[in-house]
Amino acid sequence: MPVSDINVAIELRRRRRRRRNQIIAGIVAAVVVLILVAIWVVRSSSVFSVDTVEVHGTHLVTVSQVEQAAKVQKGQPLARVNTDEVVARVTSMDIVHQAEVHRKWPHTLVIDVTELKVSYQVKTPGGYLWIDPTGAIFNRTAKPTPKVVWATTSSGNRALLRDVATVADSFPVELRRQVDHVEAKSRDAIVVVLSGKRTVVWGSADQSELKGKVTAAMLNVKATRFDVSSPEHPTSR
Repeated sequence: MPVSDINVAIELRRRRRRRRNQIIAGIVAAVVVLILVAIWVVRSSSVFSVDTVEVHGTHLVTVSQVEQAAKVQKGQPLARVNTDEVVARVTSMDIVHQAEVHRKWPHTLVIDVTELKVSYQVKTPGGYLWIDPTGAIFNRTAKPTPKVVWATTSSGNRALLRDVATVADSFPVELRRQVDHVEAKSRDAIVVVLSGKRTVVWGSADQSELKGKVTAAMLNVKATRFDVSSPEHPTSR
């Protein structure tokens, strides 16, 4: 093959390689541009902005209260919401035990709330104190909460508050429906007041689960006073 033909062939291969490299470079550049545009659309534009805040798991607090605590600005890009900061603000609420926050594309931020458990409420001249299972006071409201047991007792005695929580948490469903309130003068003198002016002498918080079952089984007995302080030998009159 003449030298001139060889040179032509080499030049053609160079041109093809150069053209292929240019095409690849163009494709890479286009992909990079698309990625940058996508990032801008997600993080900075209003295409994926926050339109809705969904709150789940509320029973003692309202959805509105959680939204106010979360302070999520509507209209901001969903991707730029700092979910850790939202969690911190929501869990700063006295009644909230923990919270989880996640994005639901394209326009929704979801807040899942787990509230502290209220075992019962203590009635005081200044309102109702909310007591958790450990006897800790974590909230106060002016009025009692529907379907939550309330009690009269000393709010300054943590051990007594804890014992009353043990008693309140032990009520079977059929008994809880008939409980009016609990009176606790001391740790060994807890009385459960039922509807119809009936009373249950509970005694201490010991064996509360058994006492609850025994009391529930005696509800059909025509009596105004039940004594389950010794649950193996209950009495009524």
